[in-house]
Amino acid sequence: MDRAVRTGRRPALRGAGALLLAVGLAACSSPADTAPSGGGGGEGSGGEGLPDTVRIMSIRALTGPVSFAGLNAQKGIDLALEMIEEDGLLGETTIEVESRDSATSPQEAASFASQAIADPSFVAIIGPEASAQATAVSPIVDQQGMPTVYVQAGSDGVVIGDYTFRMTPPAASYFDLAGEYAEQQGVATASVLFNSGNPTLVQLGEQTIPELAGEHGFEVVSTGGVEATQQDFTTPASQIAGDAPDAAFLMVQGPQYPVAITQLRQAGYEGELIGMSAAGAGNLASAGQEAAGFVWPTNFTADQDVESTQAFVEAYQAKYDGEVPNNYAAEAYDATWFLARGLAEADSADRTALQEGLAAVAQEGFAGAQGEITFEGNDARVPGVLVRWDGSAEVPVDSADS
Repeated sequence: MDRAVRTGRRPALRGAGALLLAVGLAACSSPADTAPSGGGGGEGSGGEGLPDTVRIMSIRALTGPVSFAGLNAQKGIDLALEMIEEDGLLGETTIEVESRDSATSPQEAASFASQAIADPSFVAIIGPEASAQATAVSPIVDQQGMPTVYVQAGSDGVVIGDYTFRMTPPAASYFDLAGEYAEQQGVATASVLFNSGNPTLVQLGEQTIPELAGEHGFEVVSTGGVEATQQDFTTPASQIAGDAPDAAFLMVQGPQYPVAITQLRQAGYEGELIGMSAAGAGNLASAGQEAAGFVWPTNFTADQDVESTQAFVEAYQAKYDGEVPNNYAAEAYDATWFLARGLAEADSADRTALQEGLAAVAQEGFAGAQGEITFEGNDARVPGVLVRWDGSAEVPVDSADS
């Protein structure tokens, strides 16, 4: 799964059409005292120019229950490398992204991160999607001064210092879209079902949605957790159907959604069904019309009316035979561009210089596959979009005649 592409150098403020905005020149954040310099291969570090090759380790879930995220992220990374080359962002420098399969193991993810830190030729990491893995990696990379950019991994404890960045906006940061929708639909009561093995989903189920209830005038009448890999929702579905709330919030893993929705409908539940971005990426296809009307807020959908998004979608479909990109591909694409912009800003493969370059890019923000990306510290933010499953595809709610 290794991937190496020759990319371009310093003209960071030109090219890539709508996908690029000018980045600021001021660096910020103090480097960790313990940070090894890194080198990326070749000569040149600490502001003396980029080397011929820059190596980045990508720690992905390429197998296991969240491999749908890792495999789609890999596609986004590969496309970004080609687009960076086409743009000429880094001149004659080659970015070499080497993937490691962490599957479902925090220990494996942490081990790979330690290997990258120990190898001075690696200058950065694209971190794992699963929060449990990311929270195992972050203390290691931040202490050792290894710039690490995450996609997904939306829980607390991931972005913890100067060297940890996240390109996927936490779901809670745009989840108010779901609260607004519930209020518009006249929801007065709601039940919440969440995956108790995923920190992001626990946070949404136990904190975010109850807070939204207070803000948008509905009452949470029941809350329950399910196992991380559970695929039988008969009991919680019957309980929710018996309570008959106006809405049911389902905060579960992507592959769990079709079964949970189908069993809720079979149990006789007829109210609103609201989820989160894991419902995307084609995960509702097997539920078909049974899931029609299911709504969730997301940071990306291929149909959103944003120029930089549509430029990404066009390039992605050209590369992957018309395939529609999902949020995992978009986030990883943006993460790869973020790292390339940071390298261009730093003009160095030194780890400390790269951290400062990334901080400068974050301070300015840029337009990417997800739209206009800003940052709170090292954590990305986007406006978000509410989408609905129409029985065969996800579409923006406005387009679905809500």
